[in-house]
Amino acid sequence: MTVETHSLKNAFRGVVHSGCFIDERNLALVVSHPHPDNDHGGGPGPVKEWSEPYDLDALQQLIDSDFDPDDVRFEVDGFRHVAVCTEGRWTLEELPGAGTIEALCRQGANSLGALLSYGGSAFHAAIREHSRGRWEALEYKGLPAGLVETRACFSGADLVLAGSASYALDAPSEVGLLVRGDGGMTWTHSLGQVPGRVLALDSCPGEDGTRVLYAGGQGLWMHAAGGWREVHSFLSSEVAYLRCFPSGDVVAGTTRGDVIAGKGADCRVIGRVGPIHSAERWGDSLYVADPDRVYRLGPSGFERCAIPLVDSVGRLPTVGRLSTGGGRLWLAGSHVLASSVDGMTWTTHPVR
Repeated sequence: MTVETHSLKNAFRGVVHSGCFIDERNLALVVSHPHPDNDHGGGPGPVKEWSEPYDLDALQQLIDSDFDPDDVRFEVDGFRHVAVCTEGRWTLEELPGAGTIEALCRQGANSLGALLSYGGSAFHAAIREHSRGRWEALEYKGLPAGLVETRACFSGADLVLAGSASYALDAPSEVGLLVRGDGGMTWTHSLGQVPGRVLALDSCPGEDGTRVLYAGGQGLWMHAAGGWREVHSFLSSEVAYLRCFPSGDVVAGTTRGDVIAGKGADCRVIGRVGPIHSAERWGDSLYVADPDRVYRLGPSGFERCAIPLVDSVGRLPTVGRLSTGGGRLWLAGSHVLASSVDGMTWTTHPVR
């Protein structure tokens, strides 16, 4: 695999968490800006400058003059902004309410949905209708009392939310469907209990019109026929990432780095990399990404992919999250936005 040689030319100062894409002129990125940690002065960085060119000295101006630049570490407190590109024109939009953006997805051609968390738990959703050009915060309503460690995911236009009455990993989790209405997302009915705390959750409309829904924690569970059943019981560590597809297939990643894939009871471990944070099916292959690399599943297992990397600062991530759109595989993260039409050759994109 090859990478465009002028990748640094298109690198930008901001840090990207994730993105969703129609094509290269219509997309949205979750962005923030690094700043020196609390031991070295500076507060949050100038997010409005996220798209300015990146170079090795681009962030040094944020450091207080009485500190040694070699000792400074940079960090990102949270992601509060979405950069929206419409027909090639960028706008930077701050989401309403508190919390950090955990997920961004496109809902049809004219709407974006975001999920925010606070203290690691699902907090609220936000929707942006293209015709309005602004974000509306949607609080969760009607949840069972006492739920902690909540997780949420979009399922089409609806939300699925899971939470437990206890912080214990083996405590059962209540899962329910939330439907938009009256300025919020209202719990309409229970989808049953998962026999353990849910650490990862994902859902999507299935090809046959049913809802595909998986949950992960100390086990991997699938919702089918009105209830939950365990589909992989020999985990070496907890499931921390899930991605399901309309076909009913799922890709799960554990904290140890095992990658599990399959459909229902056919799920099995297909390899071990690092703890993955994104997965996509592109062409005839499965791609996954961990904080350090992107991998493609080949005949002999996972193969490392050559990808565009820009040296980052401090503890910032260097590998972004995978996505698809406009006939391309996308990689959005750290200081680079890149795409591939064949899964082998990557091109970086300017964001100005």
